Amino acid sequence: MTINAPVLLITFLRPDATLRLLNIIKKNNIQNLFIFNDGPRKNTKDIIQIKKVRNIIDNFSFNKKINKMYEEKNIGLKNNIPKALNWVFRKFDRAIILECDCIPHKDFFRFCELLLKKYKNDLRISQISGTNLIHDNNFIRRNNDSYFFSKLTPCWGWATWKDRWVNTYDLKMKSWPIVKKENWINDIFQTKEKINYWKKIFNRRYKEIDNDWDRIWTYANLINNRISIIPSKNLISNTGYDSFAAHKNPSKWKDLKTDKINFPLKHPMIIHPDNSYDDFIMKAGFSNAKFTWRIKNKIKKILNIH
Repeated sequence: MTINAPVLLITFLRPDATLRLLNIIKKNNIQNLFIFNDGPRKNTKDIIQIKKVRNIIDNFSFNKKINKMYEEKNIGLKNNIPKALNWVFRKFDRAIILECDCIPHKDFFRFCELLLKKYKNDLRISQISGTNLIHDNNFIRRNNDSYFFSKLTPCWGWATWKDRWVNTYDLKMKSWPIVKKENWINDIFQTKEKINYWKKIFNRRYKEIDNDWDRIWTYANLINNRISIIPSKNLISNTGYDSFAAHKNPSKWKDLKTDKINFPLKHPMIIHPDNSYDDFIMKAGFSNAKFTWRIKNKIKKILNIH
């Protein structure tokens, strides 16, 4: 299948991972490829790895023109994907986004291409995710649809539309003080545990204690009452648990197995968040750790116990 939606590849310091992903992209009949590479951080040896990455990109044999954006200086996590995505959206109205540590199953591109077309005009849908974090056999799906919906915004391999991104993604989160004061998070999540967790997350991001971009994207979708598409099978394996990783993710999600998804897709009859999935995932990785666990973990770190 020809993939007409542009693919945006975000790279930084991983030459081997970049080459691996470029080879996957080459095999999947991608028509439009955009590659972003951030610049070196101050007082680091980043330039050595960056030169390797750029050399791989510049010498890669691809059947189409590669659109490239190389930064001279490091603009960091909070700026790189937003800047790169805005670059793509100056030419296209949709995009498939991959970071170099997100390895897709071959079905990921077809899955995104089909659903980008199907939901092009449905403003309820914020994005199409390639990630399904359910890997516990105790969780049972309610049906055999090819995908379902979630309040969450998984961004390990995803796709979205220009009209969902532009004018709603606000780097400064200017609306947060009002949302916080009027307790809108209470209406979105309802339970005390979830409310406290997301208030903490968004408060930290608003104050720029954290420097990520994706929590702002999650925030934008929540306050606009939008939901994500989640595939019934996991289509992305995140390999970014090496020394180049900027943030630590739960080890339980390291190198998740990817699976084939069946075509033609079986589309859901109900467009509504699957609360059972959201509850399961939030307990697994999006919740404040219990006090006893935090104490045990701190002791382990002090004693250097792994």
